[in-house]
Amino acid sequence: MKKKTSFLLIVCCILMLTAIAGYATGLKNNQKNLPIYENTSVYPAFSLPQLTDTATFIVEAEVVDVGDTIMKEITVSLTEDLEDATESLSYPVTPITLAIHSSIKGDNTGNKLIYYEEGGITSEYVQLPDGYAMEEGMEAILFLNPDGYCWGVQSIFPISGENVILNNAAIEYIGKDNVSVLETQTLDSNIKSQIDAKSINVMPADDFISVIQSIVEN
Repeated sequence: MKKKTSFLLIVCCILMLTAIAGYATGLKNNQKNLPIYENTSVYPAFSLPQLTDTATFIVEAEVVDVGDTIMKEITVSLTEDLEDATESLSYPVTPITLAIHSSIKGDNTGNKLIYYEEGGITSEYVQLPDGYAMEEGMEAILFLNPDGYCWGVQSIFPISGENVILNNAAIEYIGKDNVSVLETQTLDSNIKSQIDAKSINVMPADDFISVIQSIVEN
């Protein structure tokens, strides 16, 4: 009788633990059930000199805070006449607070800057940004317009260790002879989790900053 009672108690405990685990898993899954949409924004494609000339602010900075997603409202035209902009459109934007390590271009009197990432988590869906999703602790060189927005992934150059990750436009301008190849698995975890390729092109961040500064000065 004692053995039977012990057996029943064990079974009850297992069932209870299973129910608790199932409930916790359900909560986690509910948070993941939001539909995820790719970014459909279209940006002009810039060469590195064009991007440098167009940007109002160019900074080497670290993400110190990722704010709550807000909905930005803009007025659009449903016709070919841009002056006939009467309809409103909203899309998610996430404010990212940057601690500036180096100001490469732009009159920025403070040591912080707000970058508005076009994308975020809403109550109904998740909108992915065009390129890297900023996380606390990430470092990058960013090219921004006067309002703190960028031109998609081409405007963001993540930094891992002493190296900066380059895009094709940067490589084309700098030259392949001045670029190194790194295995993605060697990068910081918050960056490598966002890269599908097994290897990426990099150069020392200080050297890349010098290239940008030379473009700014000329």
